[in-house]
Amino acid sequence: MKWLNDNLEAALGGALLAGVVLLITVQVIMRYVFQNALSWSEELTLWTFIWFIWFGISYAFKERKHVKVTFFQDLLPSKAKATLEVLIDIAIVVFLLTMTYQSYKLISLPYVLSQKSVVLNLPIAILYASAPVGSLLSVFRITQFYLTKPTQTSLPVGG
Repeated sequence: MKWLNDNLEAALGGALLAGVVLLITVQVIMRYVFQNALSWSEELTLWTFIWFIWFGISYAFKERKHVKVTFFQDLLPSKAKATLEVLIDIAIVVFLLTMTYQSYKLISLPYVLSQKSVVLNLPIAILYASAPVGSLLSVFRITQFYLTKPTQTSLPVGG
């Protein structure tokens, strides 16, 4: 369980990124060497990349490495900085929970549940499910940060 907690996003993200690279490489070889493009590789690459992005977002929250604009935050005293960071994280959690709820509502619509992807003929809900899964995993990682290290704030760049 500890391995899963420490490596879930990195392992899935690495596998998905490797899949994207492999799919694109195979498609290029098929198209330019064999003059025979694969019909399914572009769609599968897109699906794989979208899931990769959502796991990457969660991984960045886990590692506290999201890109931030800290110009005004850096002007504040350290206690105010820490308070602002908590408020920002609360706003992010509220946004992600809203995203989860709205994504779930979208996926639950009958016309979405009945849709299939054009080439792979997979349920489009699998693609849309990346948003609530990634959002909830990100909320979990933000919450986990405060439950396990309540006095620590994010590390400075390069730290």
